[in-house]
Amino acid sequence: MKKENDEEIYYGPVYIKSGKYKGMIGNYDDDEVDEKGRDCAVVYIGINLMYSDYVFIPHKHLSNVTTENLIKRQKIIFEKTFEYHNLARKSRGFKEHEQQVQLLNELLLTETILHEKFISARFLNKNSGKKIFISHSSIDKAFARMIATDLTSAGHIPWLDEWNIRIGESIPSSIGRALRNSDYILVILSENSNSSHWVQAEWEAKYWDEISEGNVKVLPILYETCNIPELLKTKKYADFTTDYKNAFDDLLLSIV
Repeated sequence: MKKENDEEIYYGPVYIKSGKYKGMIGNYDDDEVDEKGRDCAVVYIGINLMYSDYVFIPHKHLSNVTTENLIKRQKIIFEKTFEYHNLARKSRGFKEHEQQVQLLNELLLTETILHEKFISARFLNKNSGKKIFISHSSIDKAFARMIATDLTSAGHIPWLDEWNIRIGESIPSSIGRALRNSDYILVILSENSNSSHWVQAEWEAKYWDEISEGNVKVLPILYETCNIPELLKTKKYADFTTDYKNAFDDLLLSIV
């Protein structure tokens, strides 16, 4: 484990944020000194047992992997795989085949990490952090899952309707109980949420609690550029429209 720019980098899944391998996902397995005498991480790009090659990555080029990193990388791998299959057969040499194997191995790694993250967030959450209700439009469900998963990894206890409402339970009663018991309500702002009466009713209930108690309870996060509701215009929001990691770090600093 290394500490770079105040971030603890742990052995295991990492995101390569700069350098030759920028954007790739790997497994940080050990520490070594490369041929230039630099202190580096030994990173396997993919499942170690399936692909024996590794690369040396300076620690400053690494960050802990987020759910967004994984999903974005998967999209890139799918696009590159599609390009490969569109090549004429005579254009597919050994180099192209090897690159394809490496990409598929990395895809398998990202899928394994995502699966473990989702299972841990939904079924194995034994955290003792803050209880956070995530208010969102159903159309923004994928982003809500991403936020919930990363909040769990950070030690908190997110509440997401599809994870926490069981078959047969009253939806309004479950939501009301979760709102009363939550420390914060996270409002995912988008054009979709602006047109959702459910979302508005959820965060407004907590907003008036905030006013009466004098403690911050409503945390707006901007998922996409949209009109900010009047009652939230004076609040600073976490801006996820450009940089997920920086916005998520800002969000964590507000959860105290």
